[in-house]
Amino acid sequence: MDQPNQKTRGKNLNFFPAPHTPFDNDRLRALLSHAERDFLMVLCHLSNRFADKDGWFWHTDAPFTGQSGKIRGLTSYGFGTTTCKRVRKKLLSLGLIETKGNPHKRGRTGGTVYRLNKEMLGMAIDHSGPKNRPP
Repeated sequence: MDQPNQKTRGKNLNFFPAPHTPFDNDRLRALLSHAERDFLMVLCHLSNRFADKDGWFWHTDAPFTGQSGKIRGLTSYGFGTTTCKRVRKKLLSLGLIETKGNPHKRGRTGGTVYRLNKEMLGMAIDHSGPKNRPP
């Protein structure tokens, strides 16, 4: 049965820009494991949905309940907390992402603030337009 993709405000919720460099570049493809490439794709998805105008977005490894009642956190994508730490360290050492501590705790887990390194990933990232967020 052909059913149209779920759309919100004219955008497909499953579409997000992803870099081709980790898959096309032989050196990076040899350096990154499947888990590391998958983690990078999740970060690209989160960046597309939640990044501010400078490209920074917050997320945490541990599960938490969002405002909609859904379980969020990188563990909800199937990554363990130790995998998150290991992969984050590797992506930082390769210069594919930047991180900083989250200064705003306000009753929640501190988490990590991420930004993709668009020069290393070889992609244009525009965070000034409308976000692909559900209502």
